Amino acid sequence: MSEATDRHLEMSSYLTRMRQAFSDVSTTDLLWVAETLERAYLNGRTLYICGNGGSAATASHLAVDISKNTRVPGRAPVRTMSLVDHVPSLTAWANDVSYAEVFTGQLAGLAEPGDVIIGITTSGTSPNVLQALRYGRAHGMTTVGLLGPDGGLARELCDAYVLAPAQSIEEQEDLHMAFAHILTRHMRSFVGDRQEALAGAAAPAVQ
Repeated sequence: MSEATDRHLEMSSYLTRMRQAFSDVSTTDLLWVAETLERAYLNGRTLYICGNGGSAATASHLAVDISKNTRVPGRAPVRTMSLVDHVPSLTAWANDVSYAEVFTGQLAGLAEPGDVIIGITTSGTSPNVLQALRYGRAHGMTTVGLLGPDGGLARELCDAYVLAPAQSIEEQEDLHMAFAHILTRHMRSFVGDRQEALAGAAAPAVQ
């Protein structure tokens, strides 16, 4: 078997596994997360998002997508903040306290009861993400997880979560990015539909 054939088979195998993983995703749990974000928006709360490595990139991506794509004239956008993007803050907390506190240190100065902390972790055991979820639980925040196939320790700390039922970290991160886009599209429609409903309620009745 040639090297080119081996590469082709590996690529085909990856795509086959991804198709199976997507079919195994719980849309019930995904809707559970989406409805949690809806309630936060209706209550004027802020979403804080965190993760490490590839999950940090997904946190940044989700934050910018939701905040930008929910801008509808006459309506407030969904307020979001990625906790992975403030490098001076991250390095200060990691250097002066511990890496496990890089997210909780920021939350302590920003978050309020009723806000949402979204932890993205494939292992479900990242200490700083677990600390952020514990902080959220202790301070009246709603805790949400985009997690790996079994959720790890993070699962028990989440008020709502969706699992990525895939074999490898790369595949799990692919699913998390898809979740981010699905949640963005959902919230864009949710905010837009509410604006249309408000406009319709304000329109004078046709005689």
